[in-house]
Amino acid sequence: MIRPLQDNVVIALEPRPTETASGIALVPQLAKVKAREHRFARVISSGPGYYRPQKALIGARVYTEASSVLVPNETKPGDRVIVDSQAGQNYDFDLTVPRTNISSEFQELVGERGEFRIVREQEILGIVYEDDAQAAE
Repeated sequence: MIRPLQDNVVIALEPRPTETASGIALVPQLAKVKAREHRFARVISSGPGYYRPQKALIGARVYTEASSVLVPNETKPGDRVIVDSQAGQNYDFDLTVPRTNISSEFQELVGERGEFRIVREQEILGIVYEDDAQAAE
């Protein structure tokens, strides 16, 4: 298991759709796309947040104080999120190769194989809620 630090978030990207709901096959576009696409992902683990330094204004000068404020991450494991298709850093991990140091609970959590990324929480565009009760939380 990975425990991300600061405002880093480990996500598992959902596979790209190969056909529409009505059964029409989707072909990857070969033409130049003007807008970048997005991807849906599931949060595997989320860091605690980042520390923002406090600033004090004394006279006409701004001083950074030694104390800082923790800005906690809003994402939590299990959240479905939207990220830019190029956000973060790829993390390749294939559980189909036998390894003795991998616990079975990790395999149950992420499945057989997957496409993983480590992103900053600021790179997450939004959290997807399935119903209004989740959005109210």
